[in-house]
Amino acid sequence: MHRLRDFPYRLSWSEAWYGIRPLIGETLWAAIKVWIFWGWSALVIAGIALRIEPELEQADALLVGASGVWVLAYLLGNLLGPVGLFNAATAWGLLLLGTAWLWRHPPRIQRRSASSGQRLAALAFVLLAVSYLPLQLGSPVVPFMDVLSYPSSAQRIVTFGVYQPFNNDPYGCWGPYAQTPALELFYALLAMGSHTYRAALAESAAMLPMAALMIFATWRLGKTLFDDAAGGMAALFLFFTCLFRRAQGMRGTAVDFALVALAIAFFMDRRSRLLFAAGALMLGTSVASHAIDGGFAMIVAGAGAVMWIAQRDYRRFGASAIALGGAMMVAFPEFLIALNHPAPFPLIPIVQSAGVALILFSARLLPEAQDAEGRWMFTAINRVMIAAFVFAVLYRHATERFTLFLQISNNLPMLTLFCFGGLIAAMAAPRDFARLWFPGLAAMALLLGVAGEYLDPVLRALSHNPSAGMMSSDIGIKLWDYWCPFFLTLPAGFLFALAYERWSRPATVFIVLALLIYPWHQAENPVDYDSVEHSVTEQWAFNLHTAAIGYWAGHADRRWTFTPSEMNLIKVLDSEVAAGRITFATHVLHLCQSISSWTMVQFPVLTGINNDPIEYEHDPNNLWEGGSRVRGMNDLPSALASRPPYILEQVAPPRFVGDPPAGYEKIYDSGWVRLYRRTDLAGAVRGQGVPYWWVGGVAALLAAIILLAGRRRVPSEAGIAQSPDLSPIARRGNGQAR
Repeated sequence: MHRLRDFPYRLSWSEAWYGIRPLIGETLWAAIKVWIFWGWSALVIAGIALRIEPELEQADALLVGASGVWVLAYLLGNLLGPVGLFNAATAWGLLLLGTAWLWRHPPRIQRRSASSGQRLAALAFVLLAVSYLPLQLGSPVVPFMDVLSYPSSAQRIVTFGVYQPFNNDPYGCWGPYAQTPALELFYALLAMGSHTYRAALAESAAMLPMAALMIFATWRLGKTLFDDAAGGMAALFLFFTCLFRRAQGMRGTAVDFALVALAIAFFMDRRSRLLFAAGALMLGTSVASHAIDGGFAMIVAGAGAVMWIAQRDYRRFGASAIALGGAMMVAFPEFLIALNHPAPFPLIPIVQSAGVALILFSARLLPEAQDAEGRWMFTAINRVMIAAFVFAVLYRHATERFTLFLQISNNLPMLTLFCFGGLIAAMAAPRDFARLWFPGLAAMALLLGVAGEYLDPVLRALSHNPSAGMMSSDIGIKLWDYWCPFFLTLPAGFLFALAYERWSRPATVFIVLALLIYPWHQAENPVDYDSVEHSVTEQWAFNLHTAAIGYWAGHADRRWTFTPSEMNLIKVLDSEVAAGRITFATHVLHLCQSISSWTMVQFPVLTGINNDPIEYEHDPNNLWEGGSRVRGMNDLPSALASRPPYILEQVAPPRFVGDPPAGYEKIYDSGWVRLYRRTDLAGAVRGQGVPYWWVGGVAALLAAIILLAGRRRVPSEAGIAQSPDLSPIARRGNGQAR
């Protein structure tokens, strides 16, 4: 703390408390509701997973449950959203049905003490939570730039009770490539399931559990690629990356690593068919949560599948290849949305259902886990992958003046050093290396950074419009700022795991915490400190300072981002929705200076109503706006000629527009914000929503009541012996238990 005496961010819990105290009634209540709904849903899915596969470790079951809510939100949203049945009634009906089924068929719980890796991951969570929880409670709108499109899309589903994959971008400022359908549906489910009307508030309430999922997903991936302790150490080294700083915005670029890590870890699991199938489903969902992160995860999983050939396990390779095909089908909506190729309902749920069926079929094909012949070749392949990565980095450094890994090492010097030390230690320790199965996959994931350098000029040359240019340029950014730093943590964790297991556990933990907590290097001007290696205490200072004063500097309200007059505008828009004049199809023509989140009134964040911005400071060649609905003032005459139902003026319009515009009436005026409604809408009141929105929930509730009316079955010690209703995967995969 003495070292941070001149740090511009205040490390003070008392100031953070005084800052969040006026908000605690809203943010704490929302957090309790969201945590209860997500936690209850996760426990139900975990219980079902344990019934299907009784030998499943409880930690894995809980991770399947927590991430399974995300996956189910994505699949159910595409299946039921277009017909208006993806809502709170359906969510709670299914939750009660699952609870009733588990009451009738309770799983057998085996109490086990936490492993070393789990305890280290829990330590990482505690070190984060002490500042992350105040940050969450002081942030009703997630505190990070360029993230307001996520709550806008989720709010659209909550407001209108309908999800249309190709019409769920009320924000309007980015192209279709920026949409993340799986994440939007997940946040909408949390809002509806917790009865939190503002999706932005439900999204911010999920900050801490999402961070916990990222931490334990990292542990689980480290356990698969290296070992249990390495996974726990890797979770601690997440503090050296930008992921916790960026994850507070709940943006797909950062939080998708929770799914990416679990997907690869479970997909490469050698013993569990259920985890294999869950991993494949998560792979498809990760692509739809962030296309670049999920796409890279598919490549790494594909490389892992090919590795089974080295062990002559051709059946497992074939099953993995089929499962990857199913995962691509699960991710099918992302490709159509990003490329702006609408498809009629129900094509998407049909393709996704076929993908799920393909994944379940592939799980049935998996052979029982065994140490097959060719293990020496398996080890050699891992060594070749590591050697290839080290050689590629050194070759690029010798032949190019500025490389991706040079930039990464400048930003993350200690983490980069520990990563290469871990890879070399793995190569130099035959006894330790022989017990590892997939250390080469960590090197393979990092090798994508080198491959990206060669592909970057090719992709840029093929980009002939701003939208394509934005997509190609974004790949390099995600590689050096997110992807590679995340996978640096895994070999770094293995380096210290060796000392932890073979030297002294207390001394190793002390050294790791000293490296993480003490601020060894401070940036002279830490305004944008995210990509640079920083300490745990600096992370605390960032979070507590933001909790104390709010993130959204430049706004009259630094927490909600809306001034009192803008909140009154939101109330007027809500009343128009309640009256039926604003519907799912309504677009608001919005005249503004620019689309900056610090200057434009972001009404879609709290309403979900479509925003069509027309800005004075418009650049048609702006890559960030490529493919969006943003237009310049030259397009205003044609926009007015289309007779939009509402016009919102945030700046003074050209004189020919008039006040009010011809055929419009003013319904809100705060001086600098004016809202006009087309006169023919004044008396129009249309029906809202789907008339039978309750059908799904009632059907699930009736099924739950029927289940509860029966006699409860208690599992025996034999577990699976008295479980006649288990899935074919479990019956096929648990021969020894039978």
